[in-house]
Amino acid sequence: MTLKSLVAQSVAAMALWVSVSVEAGAVSIIPEPQKITQTQSLLPISADEIKIHASSDELKRLALIWAESIEKPYEPGDYWTEADFHRIVSDVVLPKAILEKSAKKADVKLSADKSLAEEQYRLTIDPKNRISIVGGSAKGVWWGLQTLSQILIESAPDAEDGQLKLAGLEIEDWPEFAYRGAMLDCCRHFFPVEDVKKFIDMMAYHKLNTFHWHLTDDQGWRIEIKKYPLLAEIGGSREDTLISHLRDKDKKYDGHPYKGFYTQEQAREIVAYAAARQITVIPEIEMPGHAEAALAAYPYLGCTQKDYQPLIYWGINNEVFCMGRETTFTFLEDVLDEICEIFPDGYIHVGGDECPRDRWKECPDCQRRMAEEGFSEAGQLQGYMLHRIEKHLNAKGRHVIGWDEILESGGTPSATVMSWRGTAGGVKAAKMGNKVVMVPSKYFYLDYYQTADPAANREPLGIGGYVSLEKCWSFDPYDQLNENEKKCIYGVQANTWTEYMRGIERVQFMDLPRFCGLAAVSWNKDAQTYPEFLAKVKSSMVPLYQYYGLIYAPYAFGE
Repeated sequence: MTLKSLVAQSVAAMALWVSVSVEAGAVSIIPEPQKITQTQSLLPISADEIKIHASSDELKRLALIWAESIEKPYEPGDYWTEADFHRIVSDVVLPKAILEKSAKKADVKLSADKSLAEEQYRLTIDPKNRISIVGGSAKGVWWGLQTLSQILIESAPDAEDGQLKLAGLEIEDWPEFAYRGAMLDCCRHFFPVEDVKKFIDMMAYHKLNTFHWHLTDDQGWRIEIKKYPLLAEIGGSREDTLISHLRDKDKKYDGHPYKGFYTQEQAREIVAYAAARQITVIPEIEMPGHAEAALAAYPYLGCTQKDYQPLIYWGINNEVFCMGRETTFTFLEDVLDEICEIFPDGYIHVGGDECPRDRWKECPDCQRRMAEEGFSEAGQLQGYMLHRIEKHLNAKGRHVIGWDEILESGGTPSATVMSWRGTAGGVKAAKMGNKVVMVPSKYFYLDYYQTADPAANREPLGIGGYVSLEKCWSFDPYDQLNENEKKCIYGVQANTWTEYMRGIERVQFMDLPRFCGLAAVSWNKDAQTYPEFLAKVKSSMVPLYQYYGLIYAPYAFGE
């Protein structure tokens, strides 16, 4: 049986499954709104054109972005990138959205109410007032528009006589967490600007508001630094790329040079694109470990000053920034100064994970620094670096965020901790009073396999582990915390490490529908059971993925 026939069967099964799992006429929204009341009324609107009135210039700009986003992105038809990928493009067409000067003539009215929280919104659909979205700010209005997109896509197949019939409802909605993040690793594999924008769009569909951009690592330095041009020229290129699993005895490589970096102008373009969609960008510049791409460009930054090369495989590497020489700190501060010019928002991610101490123990300069500072252990050098870098960034009005290893040398009172090695680091940081973003690998590492038996399910090659959609959905960010400590949980995040994700289609396949689990946890998970949640993912988000031509994994649906 061909892949296409298998897909056709799964689509038919999906339609049947949804019909028996979701009450007829019910509206399915992911993430589940905090409060939703459906009425018996129906609002007919044109299937060809929807008129939007915005009460301010800011909301007009937002309306135009949304109007562009709901235009049909792909022609109907099927498209396959690899045999194991699952992609169907639907034949649904949404109305063309246009601006309307008169509120009385508009189908959709957008306005702001400062009495609401910044990301809060109210969405009302009724025959008298038609569609109203009121937000505490542009952010709230934008999330209301994402909800409307789902409603329109879900309603479109039932259009008759040139009209969509929208179920009457009232929604009062706001997120549980201020930080709802997704990380894209552009070091193992590089993604062009347009693909990064697709990732940001994908975040917006799930009401995620923080794009964590992993820009430097052992395998590649991906951001232009004008004072140090060799970072992009040399650090942005590697000779080969591992294509077999890291654990394989006989490793295989693709045999081709690999390169790519973002100019500062391109990075600013992405920041502006995200900001227009109410998403903040946090850049990550790894230090003091995961630094070999930088060392390849400027060997004097390392302890051994040898002939370094960007790595062609994954894992932990002993080559790290030298903490004993002042030239290292001059370099790091120079780099961060340019990063601050590109990225205007408050946070800079400084990495801090998986940093071996071997070179520091052998390096005369590092040993001298330890003696001068009265350190008894090489690991204390990481804490020294963190405090210096934090002081530098604080002076520029910025805040440090780092992986949970920054706690090993004592942490700092103001740093935000990203807990990835389980939840213990996050719990520790919360008890210390630090802000915490929960990113436990067992729940939110999306390079992990999606089924318990990846071989039997013909999953594409992954790094290992097992994180199902249900596993994502099941995470409790507040576990082991008292009421006061819970206030330190800033949010949650999923990480897309791209060891085996060469293109954006593979990223989509690994992230969808697991982004729905992340969205539920970060917005309003306790509103429903997992079977209820899964039914709504199928009836609401799968049609959305199909409409936008996004590849998604079918495993959670038994396909």
